[in-house]
Amino acid sequence: MNEERKFKVLIVDDEDDIIGLLTLHLKMKRYDVLAATDGVKGLDVANKERPDIILLDVMMPGIDGIEVLRQIKSHPDQYDGVPVVILTNMVSDKVVKECLTLGASEYFVKTE
Repeated sequence: MNEERKFKVLIVDDEDDIIGLLTLHLKMKRYDVLAATDGVKGLDVANKERPDIILLDVMMPGIDGIEVLRQIKSHPDQYDGVPVVILTNMVSDKVVKECLTLGASEYFVKTE
């Protein structure tokens, strides 16, 4: 029996352990999971695959998550209704405020 998956989730994070852990958990819940290890690849995957939700780190090589968020939110026709959830080690109030102002749906701090 071939069941359809609930959602397509894009994880954009430069930490392989984070991608692996989230992928494992989400696949167990029957989600389709896509991953990218930097902001440029994340935008490329988002543009090609049209995810239902994006889990986005802030500190990454190349363009950072804030710029990725800015670019995604500057194309509302393409990403209308696609929530972007920030998952990061950054706890700066300034960064939190900037992400939420740019249109992030939620902001979670990764802890060790």
